[in-house]
Amino acid sequence: MTRYATKLTQLARGYAAAERTVIAAFFHKRPKRRDHLRWLRAQAFKEYSAIKPIFTALAKLYPQIDRGIDRHDYEELTEKLADETKHARLVMDLLEEIGGKKVTAKDLLWLPQDKQLAKIRARYSPSYATLLHGSGKISAKEIRRRDESLERAAITLTEGGGGALYQVCSKLKKSGAEAKIAKVFDEILLDEVGHKDSGGRALAPLVKSQAAFARAAKIICAVSGQRLRMRNEQFGFPLSKRQLTELDWRAKQAVNGRQ
Repeated sequence: MTRYATKLTQLARGYAAAERTVIAAFFHKRPKRRDHLRWLRAQAFKEYSAIKPIFTALAKLYPQIDRGIDRHDYEELTEKLADETKHARLVMDLLEEIGGKKVTAKDLLWLPQDKQLAKIRARYSPSYATLLHGSGKISAKEIRRRDESLERAAITLTEGGGGALYQVCSKLKKSGAEAKIAKVFDEILLDEVGHKDSGGRALAPLVKSQAAFARAAKIICAVSGQRLRMRNEQFGFPLSKRQLTELDWRAKQAVNGRQ
């Protein structure tokens, strides 16, 4: 991995640590059942909302496999669809188990800070933001764009916050609702291990200059900084604005030194 790519990976890891801090603060406050139901509704939305746009993209791209669309890229997208579908099912089943009633898509929750996250991602790649959030329309032409390679790779490096949520939840105490949460998110974490470092690998050949490095770092900071605010809202604001600002600042230290 190049020096620039290593720095960007360190930056993303700094933000992943910050995200874990936000989530851990919520569980430290001994949340009640209703608190769990709220954040799980928001998480289920994040998983469920990606299903339709990926399905649509696969249908649009199918006629173009090996005619402009690489078969390996297509396979990767089918694997992402399988993962998102499974994860949505797991979290929605968990909601039903903890809440004691049937859950459908209309019961899920798209919070304001998550909507803002979609807008920030869309500044750099509208098609990729749509694939992640299910908002907006997606076209084969947008997906095939080659002028967003760096932007998409940078966003990929931030995706999932480095597995922060899954890591924290998989280590919860093994009793009550938290035992159920731990079991589900440990399974999701195992799925995510295969995608670990994919963003860094994609960025490495694209970041060969100071200008490209600065562009990628800007995207990572913008998206990841908003992810902290998204998680803080999702988990009922366990940290103050000042604390979030401090976490944001500390995460950026990976690129604030000499390049």
